[in-house]
Amino acid sequence: MNQGIKEKYLDSYKLVKKYDYNPRFYLDFNSYNCTYEILVNDMPAFSFYGSGNQGGTVFPVSPLILKSGKQTITIRVYPKVDDDDKMDHFLLAKNCGLEVKVVAGDDQKETPREYKQLFQYKMPEIQLDNVPYVEFKGVFEAVTPNSLKGWSQSQDLKKEDKTQLEKEVIAFYSHYRKLLADGNMDEIAGMVYNREVEVEQALFQNKPSDAADTWNRFAKVKSYQLEMLPLEHYELRYFGDGKVVGLIRTDDELRSESAMTGISDNKYKIYSLLLHRPAGSNKLQVIR
Repeated sequence: MNQGIKEKYLDSYKLVKKYDYNPRFYLDFNSYNCTYEILVNDMPAFSFYGSGNQGGTVFPVSPLILKSGKQTITIRVYPKVDDDDKMDHFLLAKNCGLEVKVVAGDDQKETPREYKQLFQYKMPEIQLDNVPYVEFKGVFEAVTPNSLKGWSQSQDLKKEDKTQLEKEVIAFYSHYRKLLADGNMDEIAGMVYNREVEVEQALFQNKPSDAADTWNRFAKVKSYQLEMLPLEHYELRYFGDGKVVGLIRTDDELRSESAMTGISDNKYKIYSLLLHRPAGSNKLQVIR
């Protein structure tokens, strides 16, 4: 591996600021007989399109909360799927449900039971048998010492010609896909460096071991010897209020996942690849 990029990563912990109180943010949810996706600040936070139910699941969303203040949350609930990933046409009347909470706490000082609840949504009971989906939009207040740039100053991609933008995104994904297939992790590490540093800051990871863990993930990915899936069955989706884009799968088996997907040991390996165009730049870059 390239020593220059390796040293840059191993030193990245020095860029991370830590404060008296360092909260992390989590989704906490329970569901039965439904599938769903959750967006925080119009960025994909979590999606579930599998069969079965989920109980007491917790998922981190700190990298999607850039600074203190009002945050938005969108919850879309869809019918359940069968074991072949085929989705029902309608939600099950009086027999499906989803509850979502946003909680926050400093896990160096608090136990999960002590985390503060910032938001709660309980899906109303479906009374009719012809409801294809339910959508809820809400807000919650977050307090964090962080002030991440993220996509806040990025260009509005919805103002661009969509056909031309999609060509540019496909070219980016195709190049990235080849790098993964070839195991060229040095170039990938350089392409995602800004994202990784922001994620480290969002999680207040300021120890040398944290930076080493980030770097070692690239070697782990290389060891998979990925067989990359073709770029297919996707759509261009806008996130971040139009400032972020990605290619998202639309087929039953990988519905709502990143199109940057490979196989290793007969298991899917799915890689987030969301792009933005920074202010003053004409190039797309990785943001999450």
